[in-house]
Amino acid sequence: MDERPVPSERADEGSGGADGREHEADEREAALDSREKAVKAKESAHEGREQETQAILDAADERDELAEERDAVADERDKAASLHSFLRDDDYGPVHKARLSAGMDRSDSKGDRTSAADDRSKLTQDGPEQSEPDDEG
Repeated sequence: MDERPVPSERADEGSGGADGREHEADEREAALDSREKAVKAKESAHEGREQETQAILDAADERDELAEERDAVADERDKAASLHSFLRDDDYGPVHKARLSAGMDRSDSKGDRTSAADDRSKLTQDGPEQSEPDDEG
């Protein structure tokens, strides 16, 4: 049959009934404090990653804006050089330099856009790898 301790035997177990319960309560409280600290550390790390991600996105947006501005200036310069060449100029020296400069600006803009897109892409690729598994104990 099933042997269960009688109430008098349960009181004798451990280092005393009240002291044993108090010790177990202290252990549970320490474990709870430990879990709370771990949660706070994870929240802090998550907040740090969010701030880092936002800084990367802001920098990428800024590079995109600069690239757009350079493209607009390059288009205007190219348009003015083409118009000047079409209407008046038979010498390709200054016009060629203006078009070359506009082309270089477009090349720089393309590099900035590519870099900004790469940064955004890395954020989506690195996201799952950066997350930490939950510690359960």
